[in-house]
Amino acid sequence: MSAPMETDVSVVVPVRDQATRLAMTLHAFTLQDAEPGGWELIVVDDGSEDGAADVLAGFADRLPLRTVRTPRAGRAAARNSGARIASGELVVFCDADRAPVPAFVRAHREAHARAGDGRGRGHVVVGDVREVYLHDFEARVEEVRQALSAPDDRLAARSRTPAFVRKVTALFEDGEHTESPVRWLTFLSGNVSLPKRLLEETGGFDEAFTGWGLEHLELGYRLVELGTPFRRCEAARNYHFAHRRPPGFYRRSLEESTKLFAARHPQVPAGLLLDLTLHGMPVTAFEKEVSGL
Repeated sequence: MSAPMETDVSVVVPVRDQATRLAMTLHAFTLQDAEPGGWELIVVDDGSEDGAADVLAGFADRLPLRTVRTPRAGRAAARNSGARIASGELVVFCDADRAPVPAFVRAHREAHARAGDGRGRGHVVVGDVREVYLHDFEARVEEVRQALSAPDDRLAARSRTPAFVRKVTALFEDGEHTESPVRWLTFLSGNVSLPKRLLEETGGFDEAFTGWGLEHLELGYRLVELGTPFRRCEAARNYHFAHRRPPGFYRRSLEESTKLFAARHPQVPAGLLLDLTLHGMPVTAFEKEVSGL
């Protein structure tokens, strides 16, 4: 692990076995318009067995990069490992298969500055999450690289807002602010930021979540219990390079994760979470049900 640097923003990126997508994400970070020296990038390699280490080595002299290796402990533990060593007062989470726009780091920083200190603790900023579907991604990396490097946002026209993201971000009434008691549903860890001191106050992600899903919403829930304000920032956009999962992966993963979430917070029944994530329950109905419990 390389030595820390003086900075005010730390971006934490967990990765496991996504070398090609990681290379595109790191390339996008080389294009950031934030001032040099004001931010750092911490990539946590959670036991990758592909070429992720070689990719990281190739960007070592092109980015304010620090790397950590963890033993396949899961996304929650990987994010915590990165946040733990962050030297910035502000921690931004971005996934390894999500390429940020050039304004990404600056937009997160400025959104926190605009919102003030958020009742003494700070606040959460949720970025704009888009999804890009590219058939045969591995063979099209040069096309992706050129799109990311272009002065115009060429990926915008090819992207869409994922259905779940569109559903929950409707809680931001004017596109930026929300007072909803279920605003924790918008804590989308692929593109979200908060002060490090607030992350430490909550204890970070629950590392009992070793599989896929809901570890981010569970942390969001605890942040709302503290009274944390949430804001949305459309300028802090990143593009998720979608990839296939095995048949039934999402259902199996969410069913396991909802059991753990409900065990931690029995006031939110697992059945309601499954209705919201898998069965098309509108977020307004979920909000009404949860608020009435």
